[in-house]
Amino acid sequence: MQEIFPNYYKNFKCIADKCKHSCCIGWEIDIDDYTMEFYNSLEGELGERIRESVEGEIPHFILSEGERCPFLNKSGLCDIISELGEEGVCDICHLHPRFSNFYDNFTETGLGLCCEEAARLVLTAEEKFAIDLPEVAKNDEFFKSRGEAFEIMQNRSVTVLERLTKLAEKHGMKFDFCADELYKLYSSLERLDEAWGAELEKLRAKRDTSIFERKDLQVFFEQLACYFIFRHFGSGIGFTLVSLYAVGMMCSECESIEEMLEIVRMYSSEVEYSQENTEIVSEFLVGGVWPPTYNKRRRG
Repeated sequence: MQEIFPNYYKNFKCIADKCKHSCCIGWEIDIDDYTMEFYNSLEGELGERIRESVEGEIPHFILSEGERCPFLNKSGLCDIISELGEEGVCDICHLHPRFSNFYDNFTETGLGLCCEEAARLVLTAEEKFAIDLPEVAKNDEFFKSRGEAFEIMQNRSVTVLERLTKLAEKHGMKFDFCADELYKLYSSLERLDEAWGAELEKLRAKRDTSIFERKDLQVFFEQLACYFIFRHFGSGIGFTLVSLYAVGMMCSECESIEEMLEIVRMYSSEVEYSQENTEIVSEFLVGGVWPPTYNKRRRG
């Protein structure tokens, strides 16, 4: 099956030990069957160490103190990669932070923003988001509608606020949300990092939307909107609109792009990497009706 990528994809490279938020900490790491078979065949000290570090009907590494992968060494590097190369790690480690959207005749693969380097690469790029669709998709109504959403958000002759307002109106919605309702929404979701609670508190104060008009942040919010459209358009435009608004409100007091990138990284980690959380946010807007309705669901 054909696999296609956004224009920024080829520029990504893991920064390994330079990463402040290692994906080898705090995440349960499942091992695919093919890699587990390979690990079972390994001889020597490393093979024995790997097998002693795995448990479960669905094999996964037993996290050490601080929820660290047992193969993340003190230097912030992976012992398995150091000894076997990148082909020695399981699929989830090899693919992260990539995600894929699967269609009938092709697959789209992008970079998830829970990775700080991916977030920096995607959200600070001056070049407009682009992906070269195969011919089979160009006349499809889904991709035509998604393409129109990209066009609206990439119209740099008007502010991001005007673009988001137009995008919402096109889909029968308004880019205007209640701070208290947003706080209730995000507080109802399963939480990965307790530090996320401090960011959510920023939603409780009612703020204006002037952050989406700041000249120095136009590219940042344009790229963030295009990322959400690219990844979540299949769930409706609601996820993009609610997510942009929430991130914008949480970033209102930030003094640097670095602080904003960290909020986006946490948002992606907390919301996008739980299917249930993503569905709840996607369903927050129901036919443009306010107040919104949603069902509280949590990861089991």
